[in-house]
Amino acid sequence: MTNCCARLSKVYMITTNFLFACLGLAFIAFGLIGMKDKFLGATLFPGNTFKLLAILGAVICVASIFGMIGAYVKKNMITYVYMIIIIGALIFQVMIGIKIYQKAANPNQYLTDVWPKANSRYRLNLQEQFDCCGFQTAIDMFAQSNVCQPVMSLTDVKYPCAPKLQNYIKDTFGKLYLVLFAALALELLAMSNAITLLCSGPITDDEEDERRKRRKSGIRLDDMSVDTPTSGGSYQQEEQKNYYAGGVATGGGNGTPNSYTNHEEPNRNNRYDSYDMYRHNNNSNNYSDNYNGNTINNNRHGNGNSYY
Repeated sequence: MTNCCARLSKVYMITTNFLFACLGLAFIAFGLIGMKDKFLGATLFPGNTFKLLAILGAVICVASIFGMIGAYVKKNMITYVYMIIIIGALIFQVMIGIKIYQKAANPNQYLTDVWPKANSRYRLNLQEQFDCCGFQTAIDMFAQSNVCQPVMSLTDVKYPCAPKLQNYIKDTFGKLYLVLFAALALELLAMSNAITLLCSGPITDDEEDERRKRRKSGIRLDDMSVDTPTSGGSYQQEEQKNYYAGGVATGGGNGTPNSYTNHEEPNRNNRYDSYDMYRHNNNSNNYSDNYNGNTINNNRHGNGNSYY
């Protein structure tokens, strides 16, 4: 049962850490793309968010490498290091998720803090990306450009940026923190697999060699005991019971009474550890049968000589 759990834990560790590595690579890619402002609204994210996500992805990738190594190398120290990295990544990921959730929960307050303090280049970038002008109105703290002018044309009216930016924050930030919190389930799964691998213990080479040797012998593991009849048959087992129960006759056939020598019965709960011991026991039993047969024949011949 222990070996079965160890093998299943190994498979789960490999599968989980493969998915774990994919998650880490996704965080790294998203962080690098966001730092270069390669998608719509990247500048709206809180400062250092993309850098933190890239660092989180790198930590997750390192943890997945340790997890895969721990699945093959039976070293508890590797599994402990793996668990420590997982805990650190989990805490780090929760902190980033909470930070994003706070901005998404109150986008109006977030924009009120960001827009007035931003420089004209930052505002101009958002105005061009979202096709808007100003903040609350078209001329409220706007960044002047060819499109956004102090005096707006009646034929080309631009909407303010605040409503569009608020909708973007609610939608995009909400998706991001949901992904961050949902990914915690994968980390918890990896942690549980690591704990299972530690509790089940490694599969030693001695156990594998012994099981392989017994399979080659063609004997079931349950049959390798004194209680189970093997090659000697029921007669051999009955002789053993009589031997340990009442003793063995030592008298001859000349009328002298038989004397019995009691023997202590061995512990039958013990299992043979190898096929060699099992074969040695069978050889001993065969020798005992041959000896008893020769004794009976000698007694018969002795009785016949005394009769004549």
